[in-house]
Amino acid sequence: MKNLKKTYSNTKKSRNQIPKKSGVYNLKNRQGNTVYTGMTKNLNRRIKEHHYDKSKHFAHVSITPTKTKAQANKIEDRRLSNKKPAYNKKKK
Repeated sequence: MKNLKKTYSNTKKSRNQIPKKSGVYNLKNRQGNTVYTGMTKNLNRRIKEHHYDKSKHFAHVSITPTKTKAQANKIEDRRLSNKKPAYNKKKK
């Protein structure tokens, strides 16, 4: 599978370029460390929602668009186990 991962800065202009596709995203702090990982049906809308959530500040977002929910689940699970982001709750 082709690597479709792309990184955007946390600016209005950059956020508007994020596709309205399903996928997995990583919110990163200024040092480039992943602080939150999630998946969504609409990357553009979800990233904008995070921008307005003052409890989770981020400088960059990296996204990986996916075609299926199963594919997104697999990528998200792998990233959660590898990176252990600070703002993600542990799965039961």
